[in-house]
Amino acid sequence: MKIYDIAFVGMGASSLATLKLKYSDSNNSIIGIDKEFDSSRNNFFAFWLTDWMKSFDGLITQKWNKWEFYNQNINVTHESISTPYCVIRFQDWKKYCLDNIDNFNFKENNVIKILKDDDYYMITLDNDEKIYAKKIYDSRNLETTKEGLKQHFIGQIIKTMKPHKKDIATLMDFRVSQDKGLHFMYCLPINDNQLLVESTVFSENILPDDWYKKQINKFIDQKLQLEKFKVIDEEKGILPKYEIRNKNTTNYINIGTRGGATKISSGYAFSFFLKQLTSSTKHYHSYWDEWMDKIFVHFLQNNHRTDDIFIKMSQSLTGDEFSSFMMGIADSKTKIKVILAMPKISFIKSFLSSLLS
Repeated sequence: MKIYDIAFVGMGASSLATLKLKYSDSNNSIIGIDKEFDSSRNNFFAFWLTDWMKSFDGLITQKWNKWEFYNQNINVTHESISTPYCVIRFQDWKKYCLDNIDNFNFKENNVIKILKDDDYYMITLDNDEKIYAKKIYDSRNLETTKEGLKQHFIGQIIKTMKPHKKDIATLMDFRVSQDKGLHFMYCLPINDNQLLVESTVFSENILPDDWYKKQINKFIDQKLQLEKFKVIDEEKGILPKYEIRNKNTTNYINIGTRGGATKISSGYAFSFFLKQLTSSTKHYHSYWDEWMDKIFVHFLQNNHRTDDIFIKMSQSLTGDEFSSFMMGIADSKTKIKVILAMPKISFIKSFLSSLLS
């Protein structure tokens, strides 16, 4: 019976990163298990180019020094030369992480159950095969609860027949239907003829795929005013906007979103996981950032027309301040600016609720 030193259950970005950055030079026997390991998925991981992300500069698909926000009345544009907004695509990340890795095997199966057996774990696959490992990193997708705020989206990469002339990243455009929750469009110009257009909703209820796609088509027609294009790729996801507290042991470690890497106020996780993995920090987010996130999410969940808050916050900050806040490295002055942008009475109610919880 072969017992692997390490088993990765789920081979998403966080498992790949752990394999590359922690075990690429080790003599450990390693196996990865993921039904979709060889799939063509190629989703985007977005972040601002902070110091700890500069090591991966060569993998970046595109950078934007300017990004913008819209609601019905206001347009806010930020600019940062030192910390541009960036994306890395999954297939580029996967290739980088698996390059020159010799001590790695993989199984394209689903995991049915995991049991602890003396000094190792027994992993049962969907074909009844048993895999044994001394240590497990678990990055499988979470089953989201029916209750609780969620960030859910579908994004389409479209190819235009003519150059689209858009060169600024749109992080939030609220000039869309708000009848299903807080809804905005996210739009990234990948090159002269390609755009990522994404419909994102903050709500408890997940919507049918056709609803997001209809919103995307309406946005392309009315705001981007593009007539001829075709969809060449698609991504979708559901992110919990509530705290994840899975317990780890020395030899069973939850990582990625499952391990609490996602910043619940924004949905960003990729850069926070890499920060924790490449530094001496023990936690993905600081105590104060987690506390502020809880207050902010409580406010979103218990108030209507909260798009104004995102606009006011973006108006109150410079591009450098905004990027530092989103990446968890903001100074006290910037955090105070964010707090002052909130509606006072509603914010105080959310603050008091966070103390009680």
